[in-house]
Amino acid sequence: MALAPTANLITVREVLAKFEAEFAAVAEAVENGEFALWVGSGISHQAPSLGSLIEKAFDYLRERAANPLTTAAYMPALEEALGLVNIDPATVLAQIDQPLSAWPEHDAIIKGLWNQYSRVLDIPIAGMPPDFILWDAIDVREAFANPAPPAAEHLCIAILILEGAVQAIASANWDGFIEAAVERLTGGVPGMLQVVVDPNQLRGPAGRARLLKFHGCIVHATREPAVFRRFLTGSYTQIMGWPQSNDFGAMCQAVVGLATSHKTMVLGLSIQDNNLQTLFSRAEAIHAWPWPSAPAAPAHIFCEDSIRPGQRDVLRLSYGAAYNHNPSAMHDATLLRAWGEKVLIALVLKLLTDKLAHLVDLTLAPLGMGAIGAALNPLLGELRDDIADLAVPPPGGRSRTPFVNTAIAIWSRLLAMFRTGALPANADAYEALCASTPNLMAADQNAIGMGLGRLGLALGLLQGGRAEGLWELRGPVSAELEAGAMTARAARPDGVDRPLFLVKSASEAISLKSRGAFANDNAIIVHADDVWQQLAGGASSARRVRAAPGRTGHVGETHVSLGALLDRCSDAVSLQREFVAEMML
Repeated sequence: MALAPTANLITVREVLAKFEAEFAAVAEAVENGEFALWVGSGISHQAPSLGSLIEKAFDYLRERAANPLTTAAYMPALEEALGLVNIDPATVLAQIDQPLSAWPEHDAIIKGLWNQYSRVLDIPIAGMPPDFILWDAIDVREAFANPAPPAAEHLCIAILILEGAVQAIASANWDGFIEAAVERLTGGVPGMLQVVVDPNQLRGPAGRARLLKFHGCIVHATREPAVFRRFLTGSYTQIMGWPQSNDFGAMCQAVVGLATSHKTMVLGLSIQDNNLQTLFSRAEAIHAWPWPSAPAAPAHIFCEDSIRPGQRDVLRLSYGAAYNHNPSAMHDATLLRAWGEKVLIALVLKLLTDKLAHLVDLTLAPLGMGAIGAALNPLLGELRDDIADLAVPPPGGRSRTPFVNTAIAIWSRLLAMFRTGALPANADAYEALCASTPNLMAADQNAIGMGLGRLGLALGLLQGGRAEGLWELRGPVSAELEAGAMTARAARPDGVDRPLFLVKSASEAISLKSRGAFANDNAIIVHADDVWQQLAGGASSARRVRAAPGRTGHVGETHVSLGALLDRCSDAVSLQREFVAEMML
């Protein structure tokens, strides 16, 4: 039996395969809002590294310990830091004037303090505030200043929020990447994300999702230190006292409630800190999750290469004797052996595909054509999987953020043109399909009435022609309107690139035409309904071709009416055949 790929080697397509097989219940539960995300530093690679912050703190202490004017206050602190890694201060005193980077012991010190960072933050300086190492020695405000743009993980979380799937997040991170991702993808619409740092913010207006930053937030602390500085939690004393602290009482209750009411998906969070394990223990005492969980999804999912010690403790605390009965079986059921970036990309791709397939069913079933949807919806899955194959880092890179940014741009372009007959109003924003979760979409008349089911049908038919080797589909050749939503090209030697537009109705096509979208006179426009055909005189075909396709490079506009095709086709085979004939690539 072949071993499962590691978290490093698994592809996004392979993660999707897990979501179609042994983790199908997990994917469905995520889509329907049953899971809360618990995130840690593992999803924020652009944040300052812990090693760099430790080195900055160490050098701050070292410089002042070496200065005769401050040595009395700082030498004990330096000695305590060295003691954490079992180094006798006398053996390194001769190099105290040199930066840590020049010490032969540099790597050993950083590695040793990395696992004891909370103890480093607890080192006292006489007469200084308890958070002096974090606030002044490290200068955490400066360290987190000028952050990088949100990465793939944060952008995908933002998409899952806007699509209604993720409604609650518990974050141990101080950075503001999730908030920045939501702000960017919404075009700065306020209130979409309810961020809670101060327990008073629990009483604020609800957003699409709530982000509980239970260890504080550097963005808030920098902006309003008098209010938010005290919530920055990192030292050993703070972590141990957090569950009992009056400052955090309401936050603690909210996080315990989240662990009780929502299943937990862990992304980049080791859960090694005592206060987090206490939270899960309290949640178990209030209302334990069942094991085995089938047919429901397991209540805890870890996006790691292996179950880490702190995560194993959560399973023990949550399931007690059931864990000891068969720990390996529980590990197999709760370990999604893939890192958060790949998992989140796969979840977005699956959610959008499942929503489109559901909208296709909701559109065709009332027409008595449910069998057509059942036959064509698998093509959406094939298209999704082919897109997943593109979710790889660029040459020499490690992040899939460029892929995610490109995918957001193309998807938003396609949806904006379909809905409005224009480019997106904000090129950096995200066009959400709909905020309803799949289990509630039957009641979402806006989504159904927008013709999105026929958009899904069109994409399935386009994939059908592609799978048969009749044409190729690529992204638009430029950012200009006339480049279309995508590019279609006949799979023959004389095939030419043609801009492809998908529109809800004739009004969107007219809007595009008035803006010069069809100026190249070779566009293909797929209409969700049959209004254009009726305006053209009700002929059996609304297409027009001015020359033999592919021979002169000048083929004229081609209009394809899905509404008309559905009127005259009774099954998926004839619908695909007629669609191919109408495309005339």
